[in-house]
Amino acid sequence: MNATDAPTATPPRADTDRMSGHIRMPGKGDHVFLVDGSSFVFRAYFQSMNQDRKYNYRSDGLPTGAVRLFCTKLFQFIRDGAVGILPTHLGIIFDKSENSFRKELYPPYKSNRPPPPDDLVSQFPLMREAVRAFGLTPVEQDRYEADDLIATYARQASEAGADVLIISADKDLMQLIRPGIAMYDPASGTQSKGSYRAERKIGEEEVVAYFGVSPDKVVDVQALAGDSTDNVPGVPGIGIKTAAQLIGTYGDLDTLLERAGEIKQPKRREALLENAETARLSRRLVKLVDAVDVNCPLEKLVLKAPDPRQLIGFLKALEFTTITRRAAEIYDVDLESVAPADIGVSAPVRAEEPPPAEDKPEDDASGPVDVAARALARQQGMPVDTGAYETVTTLEALDRWIAEARERGIVAVDTETNALDAMAADLVGMSLATATGRACYIPLQHRAADTQAGLFGGDVSPASEADGLTQLPVREVLERLKPLLTDPGVLKIGQNFKFDWLLFARHGIEVTPCDDTMLLSYVLDAGRGTHGMDALSEKHLGHSPITFTDVAGKGRQAVTFDKVAIDRATAYAGEDADVTLRLWEVLKPRIVSESKATVYETLERPLVGVLARMERRGIMIDPAQLARLSGEFAQRMGALEDEIHKLAGESFNIGSPRQLGEILFGRMGLPGAKKTATGQWATGAGVLEELAEQGHELPARILDWRQLSKLRSTYTEALPGFINPQTRRVHTSFALAATTTGRLASSDPNLQNIPIRTEEGRKIRKAFVSESGWKLVSADYSQIELRLLAHVADIPQLRKAFENGIDIHAMTASEMFGVPVEGMDPSIRRRAKAINFGIIYGISAFGLANQLGISREESGAYIRRYFERFPGIRDYMEETKRFVREHGFVKTVFGRVCHYPQIYSKNASERAFVERQAINAPLQGAAADIIRRAMVRMEPALANAGLSARMLLQVHDELVFEVPDAEIDAAIPLIRQVMEHAPLPAVKLKVPLGVEARAATNWDDAH
Repeated sequence: MNATDAPTATPPRADTDRMSGHIRMPGKGDHVFLVDGSSFVFRAYFQSMNQDRKYNYRSDGLPTGAVRLFCTKLFQFIRDGAVGILPTHLGIIFDKSENSFRKELYPPYKSNRPPPPDDLVSQFPLMREAVRAFGLTPVEQDRYEADDLIATYARQASEAGADVLIISADKDLMQLIRPGIAMYDPASGTQSKGSYRAERKIGEEEVVAYFGVSPDKVVDVQALAGDSTDNVPGVPGIGIKTAAQLIGTYGDLDTLLERAGEIKQPKRREALLENAETARLSRRLVKLVDAVDVNCPLEKLVLKAPDPRQLIGFLKALEFTTITRRAAEIYDVDLESVAPADIGVSAPVRAEEPPPAEDKPEDDASGPVDVAARALARQQGMPVDTGAYETVTTLEALDRWIAEARERGIVAVDTETNALDAMAADLVGMSLATATGRACYIPLQHRAADTQAGLFGGDVSPASEADGLTQLPVREVLERLKPLLTDPGVLKIGQNFKFDWLLFARHGIEVTPCDDTMLLSYVLDAGRGTHGMDALSEKHLGHSPITFTDVAGKGRQAVTFDKVAIDRATAYAGEDADVTLRLWEVLKPRIVSESKATVYETLERPLVGVLARMERRGIMIDPAQLARLSGEFAQRMGALEDEIHKLAGESFNIGSPRQLGEILFGRMGLPGAKKTATGQWATGAGVLEELAEQGHELPARILDWRQLSKLRSTYTEALPGFINPQTRRVHTSFALAATTTGRLASSDPNLQNIPIRTEEGRKIRKAFVSESGWKLVSADYSQIELRLLAHVADIPQLRKAFENGIDIHAMTASEMFGVPVEGMDPSIRRRAKAINFGIIYGISAFGLANQLGISREESGAYIRRYFERFPGIRDYMEETKRFVREHGFVKTVFGRVCHYPQIYSKNASERAFVERQAINAPLQGAAADIIRRAMVRMEPALANAGLSARMLLQVHDELVFEVPDAEIDAAIPLIRQVMEHAPLPAVKLKVPLGVEARAATNWDDAH
């Protein structure tokens, strides 16, 4: 469900009789809807967690997201019904407490369920008030669960001749289905043979498909299989499929238990004989009571029209704008004439404004800050037990976990593979976690290994022999998991989930919706440490997870994961899923409490699928062209080597820093000599560049040689090795959480660092080519950081230049040096360009002097003159430095926070370096945010226009596409439009964005 609060507008119905409000017993021709309110509450909450913060909290901080979605669905049932049926009676049934009669029968019943989230607990009373506002009665009763009340009402209504529709996703209610009584899950439709189809009732056929027996036998099957979610014990070793076979053979549970001694399989026979009483107890726990002496008679559930002013007042009080407007339209009420109702609930006081202890005890605090703090404390107090995870080796067990994930509405997912390349790796196994400490591992393709050093030490037999376990077929497991992984009502949680997403996509599954704990951490703490799972676990949970080398070994003893013993794999992989879920429990509330939801939801989470699809598409390269270029580079390196040896006066290993240092500083005595911690002369790029700028030829030639050597080893020699044999393309991997400012990085291969301003770099780009009949389109933001500087610093001259399309560097030169733009000396423009770009990176007089080859005094005068002409830039820089010193972070205009804890370093040089970073971060970060927004919007924009163009690469401020020849003229204007309008509506820039886009058969010609 999206941010819209109400269903599509429909005219008021002529349904006076249906909503007359006269209390009457239902009869023939009536339709009784029984809504499992408690299930709806939880589902609404977890759906609301996927949406922007502004939809989940009232303006004063009161949590309302789950109530909003609950009201939306309730309004839909009243006005539109379900599956083409309009209700005459509507009951919303809740669980009143956890202390049902089943607890008396079996105290551990439901004891393993985690407590509901704090910001959901505060919405429970509002749910009841919502029901009343719609003119209905919330139904709940001590000692009985909502399912028992539903069973009772269903029996009574059916016996009276009415049709009953039970609205729930709870499989326990399937035992009630019979002619005249059906079910409906509005989020997923009906479950049939492992898949869901929307807008259909769940009848006897669907029950048989799910349980393998008719509805009247469901209780017996559940009694045998048990239910881990509700802590119903069942019979060990028997799942739903086996239970269905047994009940199908023996008819019912009592007969099966009486004849258990006849069963041939020893383990199954012993399990039934030893656990007969447990099975009977389990049957009493799962069987619903349909004869409750209900406090609210069935006839009172008749549907009646709400008091419009009472309803609108309630909705206004919770600030549900859209649904309030819809209600006013439908009931013909002047919206302005209704004041918000006094619902008696206000936002909790924040932790930073604590109330007096006698007025509001700390334990009762329930604001977002308090919720986050308690979530952290709760998780830190729960130990991790890697021995408690289940190894799933039967389809019955897998179905049980899938059902549990559906019921919970969230599941952590992690995959294990035999390689780190998601485009080439095989799926070895996967793990699921549905609650803290509750996880499983599903082995799929483990194979034998001679020895497996790891977690428990010593040599271990091959996995298949040591564990005595059968692995499930990959295809069948994925077929059963696909409905869960694509179910919009179940949130999938992962760590660095793009890898898993791409792996599933290769098997035809596009996972949605998903949360990524790595990205949650990145949004919260960019610049304050790494975001890998192990580091996050130690930081937030105080727990050090099992490492990969613990289970797979290291060095020569290392094995790939498919050779790891299954018991070790279960401990390792189960812990990954468990820890990921725990981290989500800690980090997700912080996203709300620290007001980072918009950044996460608009700039990070949507990019997971976008980047994964780009990685999967890959880009073509021409190996022959790279081979020719590699030979050319080798020849030029050979010529440079001869020149270098001649300048040095002797032959030496140019790649040896020790030998080079001896030549430069030992024998030649060049200035600026420094030694490293190992006692060698420092010969890094900075040292050589400084010597080259002083006019020393040998260091300059060394830099040329190093440049060619790096390009040859990194690109011309290495790139062909990255060609995927199946796709014949190169598939880079994009990293979302790699930089403090939000810039993406790429690896394997790194396509971000191919130099664009050198002839050699451009030649490498020429080797990136399009398919026959297609072109590459390069779309590049023009001077985006300077445009953002003009916006944030509000510089009139820069703004005017960008608005009028004037050459910004020529304009700067004219402003600074008093020369006309027309006929300007190119060297003067070059100096202005160096200053423009240098300023936004906090360049010093020394740095500018080196770059322009002038004295430090002259460069200092340039910078002073620049600030005199553009005082707003100086003010921006000084204010940014003040802000980062005071707060330790800076922000982009889109709300991204970039942390710089090193600003508090005792080292003055480090502090100065951080200040320069902080000056640029709001600009570079905003540029990164803008291109992320463009990427998120690009795919739907191209699809809506009916274009086949596909986005392949993102390189800093540039996007690269592959476009059919026939679509070039249509695609380029659309690509430009999406990119230029990307900041809207979040930010309206004071200057226009410019995008240059061209098409060609290779990347360089397109740029």
